[in-house]
Amino acid sequence: MPKEQPMSNAISMLMVAIPSAIMASLCTSYLLSSHHKALPKDEPNQSSSSSSKESTSPPPNQDREKEENEEEEDEEEQPHHHLGPENTPELQYQLNLRGKVDRIYQHHGPKPFEFDSEVVSVFDDMVSRSVPLYCEVIDLAIYWFERYYQPGTKVYDLGCSTGTTLDVLVRATKAMMMKKDSKWKEEQDDAKTCCTFVGVDNSQAMVAACQEKLKWVADQDDKEDNSIMIDIRCDDILNVGIQDASFVIMNYTLQFVPVVRRQELLHSISKGLHPGGILLLSEKVRTACSELQETCTWIYEDFKERRKYTKREIARKKEALMNVLIPFTEGELRDALSSAGFENVEIVAKWNNFTTFVARKKAPVLSDDKSIARSQKKISVKQVTPHLDALFDMCPVYLNDYVEPKLLGTVCTQRMQYFAEKGAMSNDTLETFDEIARMIQQLPKLSSKTLVVDQPVLTMGDPDELTAEQMDVLHQCVNALKPWKKGPLCIFGTHIDTEWRSDFKWERLQQSLPNLKDKVVCDLGCGNGYFMYRMLEYSPKLVLGVDPNLHAWLEFHLFQRISGVENIKFEYMRGDIMASFPGMFDVVFCLGVLYHTPDPITMLKDIHKSMKGKSTLIVDCQGIPGDDDIALFPKKRYTNMKGVYFLPTLNTLRSWLQRANFRCIEVIFNEELSTDEQRSTEWAPVRSLEESLDPADKTKTVEGYPRAHRFYVKCMK
Repeated sequence: MPKEQPMSNAISMLMVAIPSAIMASLCTSYLLSSHHKALPKDEPNQSSSSSSKESTSPPPNQDREKEENEEEEDEEEQPHHHLGPENTPELQYQLNLRGKVDRIYQHHGPKPFEFDSEVVSVFDDMVSRSVPLYCEVIDLAIYWFERYYQPGTKVYDLGCSTGTTLDVLVRATKAMMMKKDSKWKEEQDDAKTCCTFVGVDNSQAMVAACQEKLKWVADQDDKEDNSIMIDIRCDDILNVGIQDASFVIMNYTLQFVPVVRRQELLHSISKGLHPGGILLLSEKVRTACSELQETCTWIYEDFKERRKYTKREIARKKEALMNVLIPFTEGELRDALSSAGFENVEIVAKWNNFTTFVARKKAPVLSDDKSIARSQKKISVKQVTPHLDALFDMCPVYLNDYVEPKLLGTVCTQRMQYFAEKGAMSNDTLETFDEIARMIQQLPKLSSKTLVVDQPVLTMGDPDELTAEQMDVLHQCVNALKPWKKGPLCIFGTHIDTEWRSDFKWERLQQSLPNLKDKVVCDLGCGNGYFMYRMLEYSPKLVLGVDPNLHAWLEFHLFQRISGVENIKFEYMRGDIMASFPGMFDVVFCLGVLYHTPDPITMLKDIHKSMKGKSTLIVDCQGIPGDDDIALFPKKRYTNMKGVYFLPTLNTLRSWLQRANFRCIEVIFNEELSTDEQRSTEWAPVRSLEESLDPADKTKTVEGYPRAHRFYVKCMK
């Protein structure tokens, strides 16, 4: 995948002998003086292969030339710190820029930006003229590469484009290998392996240009010298598994990757890096503040004007990149990198809204045996869950259609982080759940001929659709998933009498349902998805369930394995994710959730934000009888349940909704919670409501609190 809209110069090859202090001065001199020089017309650049400074810098006026000569004389008199490795005659590399001057958007109007042959022909000029600190970041890469490359491992450039960065690194590597008494060379020799440079780009034209630029490596290499290998691939970086790497470069590439797949890519990079390995990541970023973002854009457009882009070209390029280049904020990038497994994330270069990060994968800590033994006693290693991980959809493409691009990265990062934590469950529980996930994956993926969603019992699958062996796996799976909370269910002929008679609730709600046909619906606190499947009777466009219960998530995946229904999704997240879905939903169901949250008004406000105008919210909340404006706050448990915070009266529930800006509040149902609705069964061996009431006074709980009532309320945004 190629790199970002780039920065240009009117010369084809910038030759730099390093390490020396000339590198920085050349880049700065060129950037400061290039806008004084008239660019040549659209024709291939011609330049000398000499590494002299005269061949790289635009001719200044006489005064400026005199000043520069004086400065150079001063520099020669003063000892200076060399960039990169030591300055010896053998150490030399080139910043090899080729092709035509970028005038693509001077000649025609905007078209969707793509890295085709036309862009490739001017890319070196484009990137060197459009990206601030282009030379300096490549120079930085040499430092980090020399310090953190691990002998015998691979170096990846993801979105390598025409290969300029790879070309520089290969030349620097050869120079370091030639240096006598080099510790770097000794380590490489000890490893008795080669240094492999892998460049990946999804543009065939880019790959061809990269191969041409690096052709000199094969031409110059001794046939018996296999110390350096070059591997240039035309492929999507999302399909390339990073393996055996210690140094990965991704400059101005991530911003072109679909937002929902960026976290997946960063995880792949982290997984493929050796401990202590480095990702050098450069990105165009945006600010969280729209006013500051406008200022950053104004500064950047002036930067491009001073490098001889016209206002028309700048405007056309900007329009062409719309919805193609989608930047993250710095905070989102830090979160994404941390979530992917990078321990240290630092900004090492920044100009306005162009930022270069160095992210380091956690390195092993060297210690004595006693210290290691002590630390092992303190640290509990998280259970590995390969089968659970396989069920998790790392790139939910459907979100592209519903979530704002500027929020999509945050949502993807949050869902990845929450799944990685898995609710801080014990290793025993995780091991059990991973085994259940393994059994689910042993079942065939079906679109069962039997799916009944309009009857009290949610029925899916006929027994004759499974083999005897598969049926045995199913029975093991459904038994391992006890206790079953929501139903009743019938799965391949196995009747499951669940703890809750959820069909009672649905029958009451059906009388007041809004129109669900072709609507986007959310079931907040969806459990295993019983109500989502019941909604299918009314032909919704999408039903999205949100629930932080991993047990329920597994039950839902079993349903999906059998039914093959595509317009039902489950996000394993807390309710606070709702604020990241602004204006998404036509209808929201919040059933049995509010009394489990410590801040019900904030949750209602988040729900309100997630809804479209004139949309409908249906709330089911346990509460207490009475007309007072109060809510019960149990000390520890309520009817033997943990995690119960506030049980409101009906008036208090109305006040909560009003404070969250809901209107047209209508009470659908208000009755005492029935012992017929929540029970202990063979499939749910839990403590029943009957057991949780005071034996001497059924209007009170065993804790002495008022018995719960059920409030169903319908309201509008």
